[in-house]
Order: sequence, then C-alpha cells, then structure tokens
Amino acid sequence: MSVIVLDFETAWSSKDYTLSKMGPIEYIRDFRFHAQMVGVSVDFAPAVVYDEEDIAPALRSLQLDNPGNVVVGHNINGFDALILSERYGICPVTVVDTIAMMRWCGLSRSMGESHKALTEYLGNGVKTAGTVISDGKRTRADFSRAEWLAFRQYCADDVNQCAANFRKMLPYMTPDALLFASITARMASEPAFILDKSMLEAFLVKLDQRTEDARLDLMRVFRFGSTEEMLKAIRSAASFATMLRALGVEPPLKVSDAKTATKKARLESIVSLGGSDAAGAQAMLDARAYMVKTYAFAKTDLDFTALQDYPDERVALLVRTKLEHSSSGLRSRTQRFLNLANLGSTLPVMLNVYKAHTSRYTAGNSEGAGDGTNLQNLGKRNALIAELRRAVRVLDGMCVVAGDSSQIEARMLAYEARQDTLVEQFRENRDPYAELAEYIFSVPANEIHDGAKAGDKKLKMMRNVGKTAVLSAGYQVGATKFSNTLLRSGIRLSEDLDKHHGLAKHAHYVYRETNANIVRLWDTCQQVVEAMYTGVSGSFGGPDDNLFEYGMRMMPYGSEPVASIKLPSGYILWYPGLNWEQDERGYKSFYYMQQKGTKSFKSRIYGGSLTENITQALAFQLLMWQACNMTRTGVILHANIHDSWASVVPITQGETVKLVMEHWLTTTPSWSPGLPLGCDVEIGYDYSVV
Repeated sequence: MSVIVLDFETAWSSKDYTLSKMGPIEYIRDFRFHAQMVGVSVDFAPAVVYDEEDIAPALRSLQLDNPGNVVVGHNINGFDALILSERYGICPVTVVDTIAMMRWCGLSRSMGESHKALTEYLGNGVKTAGTVISDGKRTRADFSRAEWLAFRQYCADDVNQCAANFRKMLPYMTPDALLFASITARMASEPAFILDKSMLEAFLVKLDQRTEDARLDLMRVFRFGSTEEMLKAIRSAASFATMLRALGVEPPLKVSDAKTATKKARLESIVSLGGSDAAGAQAMLDARAYMVKTYAFAKTDLDFTALQDYPDERVALLVRTKLEHSSSGLRSRTQRFLNLANLGSTLPVMLNVYKAHTSRYTAGNSEGAGDGTNLQNLGKRNALIAELRRAVRVLDGMCVVAGDSSQIEARMLAYEARQDTLVEQFRENRDPYAELAEYIFSVPANEIHDGAKAGDKKLKMMRNVGKTAVLSAGYQVGATKFSNTLLRSGIRLSEDLDKHHGLAKHAHYVYRETNANIVRLWDTCQQVVEAMYTGVSGSFGGPDDNLFEYGMRMMPYGSEPVASIKLPSGYILWYPGLNWEQDERGYKSFYYMQQKGTKSFKSRIYGGSLTENITQALAFQLLMWQACNMTRTGVILHANIHDSWASVVPITQGETVKLVMEHWLTTTPSWSPGLPLGCDVEIGYDYSVV
C-alpha cells in the first residue's frame, strides 16, 4: 500500500474564472480549464512536480485507482478528486481529505480550515501565497522562467506540507472515519446520477406559471389594484404580518436588542427622576419586563426564511417577495441543475463530511463557491420538489436502491434517555405517533392509526400532531415554538389562532408528561454543561449511564484542555471557550465559541441544545457505521440525504443490494445494544426514492 499525496495547480483568473465565484463542477467542466502542474509525494518522499504536458502519463504510472493506494489532498474531496475523474478518467478507491481529518480531530472547531492555518498549527512550515503568480496565466508560455520555477516550488511545498499534516493527524483517526471520508469523496468523483435536460426545461416553465398564478391570486385575495400597491404593502412590516395571518400563518418574532435597550434606559431614567411613575418603572426593571419583540422578517431569521417552502404557494410567494427574491429557491435550484446539464449530464453529489459540529453532512464543497445543487434539502414531502427529483435519474439498465433509517433521532433519543415506553413502541413496530396522539386527543390509538392510513383528514391531523411532537419536541422546544412548527407544517388545530395555540400548548404538555425521562435528560445535560465548565468529568446516558464521556481533554497538539463529550464511536463533540454570562432574566446563560470560517461567535448551550447535539451526533455516527459496513460488503454508496443512503446498481443486482441494505440498517454496533432500529428500502429509477 502506498500513500500518495497530490495537489493540482490550475489556470484561473480573478476577473471571471475562479473557484470563489463558481462551483467546482462548473469550474472543472469549463472550456477554460487547464491543469498547469501536479505535485506528488509517494510514501512521504519529497514531492515531485509534473508540468502540464507530463501530468497524464505521470498520473497513469502512479496507479491511483489501485485498491491498495490511499490518495490524499487538502480539499481533494471538493476539487482534486473531481479533476482526476472528470479530466483524466481516474477514480481512486480510497481518498482522504485533510480537511475531513481536521474536522474529525476537532481542529476545525477552533480554527479556519485552510491549508495555511492547518500547516502552521501543526508546525509543518508556512504556506506561501503562490497562486498570485498564476492569476490570469494559462500555460507555461505565459510565465517567465523565474515565475514558473517559483510556482513549481510553491506546488511542491504544498504537497510536502499536506503529507506532513496527514501524517500528524492520522493517529487520531479511526478506520471508519477514514473510510467514511473516502465514501463521501467518491460520491462526487464517481457520479451515478444524470440530469434529464428536457424534464428540467419543462419543470422550469411550470414553476414560472405557478408563480404568476400565485401573484394574481394574492392581488385578488387582498384586493390590490396593481403589483406596485401589493409590493408597497409587503414592504410594511405591519401590513405584511396582517397578510400572513390572513393566510393562516402566525408571523415569527424575535427580541430587538436595540428597542429592548431603549426601553430599559427609559425605565431607568424614570426611576432616577423619581415621581409617581418611579415605583412602577422599578417593578418592571426588577421583573426584567422590558424586552421588546419585533417581527422576524430578515434574511437572517431562519423561522421566516423557512416559510419560502410553505405548502401554500401564496405564503411562499409573499415571503420570497419580502426577501426581494425575483424567483423561488426551487426555481433557482432547477436553473442550476439545467446549467449543469448543459455542461455534462452527470451530477456529482457534493457533500461536506464531518462539517457540522455534530458530524452530520452539510451540502457543498469545502472551499470556494458552492455548486448550488444542495441535494441535502431536496426533500420528499413537497410535491414540487419530488417532481424535480424525478429529473435526476439513472442510466437505462440501472436502478436506485435507497434505504432510509426510520425515525433514527427519535429512537436514539429514547434510547439515551431510557424512555422505555417509547423504546418498546419502536421495538414492537407500533405507532408511537398515534399512541401519543391518543393521550392528546382522547381518541384510541388504533382508531387514529387506521383512520390516518385510510385518509381520514381529522385523524391524519391528530397523528401528525403526535408525529411532530415525537420528532421535534424532544429538545426542550417551548410551547410557542412547537405551536408555530405545527402551523409551518400546515397543521392548524383551530381556525381561531388563539385556540390553535391553546390546543398546541396542551399537546406540548402531554408530550412532556408522557416522556418524563426525556425531560430528565435535559436536566442531566444542563448539569453536564455546568460540570464541564468547572472541570468535572464523568459519563451519562444510555442503559448503563456511560454512553457519553464528558470532561476537559486536549485537542490534538493543543496547549489547553477543552470541554468535550466523547461518543462511543470515538467522535468528540468540542465546546471551545465554554463560559457563561448573565442573560436578560438574570440567569446564567452558557455559551461556547463556534467557528465559522476564520471567525468565531458565541453559541448558546443549555440542556435541550446539548441533548440535540449528542442525539444528532450519535444518530449520524450510527449511520456512518452502517455505511462503512455496507461498503465493506461491496455496496458502493452514491448519495445521501440526511438519514437515507442510495446506491446505483444494475437492475439485476437490485434485490440483492436491497437485502444487504436492510441487514445493515437494522444492525447496531456493539456500543448501542438494544437500540431498536427500523428501515424502509425501495428500488426505483430516479432520485425520488432517495
């Protein structure tokens, strides 16, 4: 086995052809693409640089696709591996990205993910700014001799540093962590899905017609005389809120820091002046009754932007217009797919492995602009999105085997909290949604289950309330947010909005009463946060209270211990800079410093959010373990959407691969004995089954 570290240098222009402005798929498929050189280190020997005319024969001689070789690079997942497959027809079996290693080791939780930052942190030299030499230059003839030699040295230095970085982080990687990084890279470099151009064009026409129909409908509903009059009303926060309520949606709210500070200062001024109003003002200050909420209608307000995908197209159009979108996100996605189809029929699945704090995938590539496809939020529930999925299909003679891990987070949460009643419901393949709905609505669970399955709207609504509670209320969500979640899901318990909120509050209360151990887990997690802050270590969660190990531990090559929670898979959740401050109510509010690019920001952490962290992380680690075992069994995975895996195989192999998927998706690792698992595996011919 050989470890082969490589790095391409390619032609680029800061004016109009750069990865900072276009995604890697578009960049590599562009007619301007030109590989100028590639640096290679084999088994940590000093790098050798091959110039443009020597690249192809050098790559062939290296036998990169030999199963025994490990091919390494910084951002190889999002760039170099794609060059190998798209431009040279080479698909390495094992690909390891040092960015993925940074994330697994925890280094990217407290620093940027650039090659420069990693190299300097690990003490492997200083990365120079070499690409400034090549801006606007294409072939060697465009460089002076001195420039070309300096550029070659820059390429060699990058490769040598990358090899050293890989070597230093390798002891902290598990075999599964390395394999899973490779599985992810191959989803992009060995695409199995193709884009149907004619279907995409027809779908684009349909979307435009729907938008126009919704615009006319809005003008009729609200009796606007012109589009300009409608836009004027939409720009007014008060008018816009009224319009949302008229369409059955409660406007999202947020605390206004500026208005809260102004109100607090005014109350303090009244107290300082004395007089008849001073006592009342002091009482309000003591009760901290000066927080002012405003409508959350900004692009950064997630609850608001989520309404762009609301089932009622009129609501979605209102929100998109408020956000000054000339077209829907779905239309932009479709246009992006169509653009890629014009460059090449295959669709690389670009995913960031271990990018999220909880190790879950995020969409896109590690560096530069995103590819715009974002297959992670191409959900099944929206009928229109499902139609777009069908335009992503496989070649004739092939099929898609897609396996979904059923309610994995809800099952994991029940297991961690020892909520035995819920665990047994999952283990016995009962309907936990209907059983919770029975307590909420005083209707027998079997009646709710059978009626919902038969299409009874009322009983289906009851089950959906139970489903929403089981899947979303387990992380200490408040009653108001739960009520609004129901509304956003199209579940309205009463035409009277106040009554809806009252009924939702009752459902929220019933969930907590019937899942007392989950509620206790929130308290335990709050205690864990406080214990880590004081330097105390211990374990908690699961059947024997030792599923998670918390405490202060050193990051690889770090100088100070960091608050952390180790999962049984070996993955570690890091909480750098764990500290607390007093919130507006006078309570201790804990936070840690979360990294985003080269900057860090305060991220609040409390019992419910830590419960969400450990549950999402462990659920995905289970999915990762299952994916690695499917791969070792011979199943090549080509796509993922959250809890679903997809493999594209010849039709004759479909049933066999389905059996393999069903086996692993219902098998647990040694660290979660007794965890009840379920799955749904389908065979289809396009992305709609994923």
